[in-house]
Amino acid sequence: MAFHSQLITKHSLLSTVTTNTHITASCVIAALAIKSGFGPVEKLLVVAAAALASHFIIDLIPHGFIAHPKTIFKKFIPTFFELAPGPVIMLCAMTVFGSPLLFLWAAGFSIIPDVVTTLAWMGNNRIIKIPGLSLIHWLHRKVHWFETDHPDGTVTYLFPNRPMLALEALLVTSLLLVLFIKL
Repeated sequence: MAFHSQLITKHSLLSTVTTNTHITASCVIAALAIKSGFGPVEKLLVVAAAALASHFIIDLIPHGFIAHPKTIFKKFIPTFFELAPGPVIMLCAMTVFGSPLLFLWAAGFSIIPDVVTTLAWMGNNRIIKIPGLSLIHWLHRKVHWFETDHPDGTVTYLFPNRPMLALEALLVTSLLLVLFIKL
């Protein structure tokens, strides 16, 4: 039998790289933009493009999930650990670097692919009929090379979940060190 770690019945916004990873990466991008000397419009453009691109780059790395459709918003612990750390990290970054709107802007762009894909899977096919959003959805599914979507709405994952979450925690820790120590 092929090595598949999980079979999940439906995707959700939070069944990909945890929001903590995307938000932490977006905070590094916003902090770099603040220190760059770019003008205000340039910062917004660079941060938007970089945060969106970072989502696809990070999602190329096989990853696990904390909350999935069976647990998100139904079980406190997975939902808490999926949702709470990202905003806390962002609030800390805002306190250290200022520019709260830039951090919110970066975080928003960093989760657009998950939002678009979730809306599509929830049956809102109108969202993927918008040309730019259909491209985002298509690309988002392509970077998830380690997942197999099945016609019945289930997904199998090529790697076991817990080691992937451990690697993701290492990535977030590294990003936090860059954010709060190096910058």
